[in-house]
Amino acid sequence: AVVSTQSTGNTEADTYWCLCKLLESLHDNYTFAQPGIQMKVHDLRRLVNRIDKQLDEHLERNVVEYLQFSFRWMNNLLMREMPLSCTIRLWDTYFAEPNGFSHFHLYVCAKFLTRWSKLIKSLPDFQAVMLFLQSLPTSKWTDDEMSELASEAFQLKCLFPKAVTTVAGTT
Repeated sequence: AVVSTQSTGNTEADTYWCLCKLLESLHDNYTFAQPGIQMKVHDLRRLVNRIDKQLDEHLERNVVEYLQFSFRWMNNLLMREMPLSCTIRLWDTYFAEPNGFSHFHLYVCAKFLTRWSKLIKSLPDFQAVMLFLQSLPTSKWTDDEMSELASEAFQLKCLFPKAVTTVAGTT
């Protein structure tokens, strides 16, 4: 099928808008010292402490720092943690959600981590926890798991709307 010049132009404009929105929302993640990522990692710990204190305490007891596993989640927006089709579904949600990449991603990461809470709390030490967190069992995930994750993250956002700290220090 032949694509019209107008359709091509509209697609190009939409693609440009999406890229601009993505880059604008992630700017602080990729400047000197990566303050955006540092704040998101800190916010993730605070949020997990509020929603699953036992998990947070288990990570602390085993000397697992959030930076050790969630830096990759923040830096790659969970792309390395799940299949491409799930990443596309997740990013579609981020584009639809106000401040999706810069704010909603925190709630997704919190639900992503707490989804494994029972298993993580059963792991005996730093090495076991880190090996699990660096190779999560998501390779067979489908749209169903992503829809559930996004839905749970949205509920969390509604319960804790001020969990995100911006680089400027405001929520």
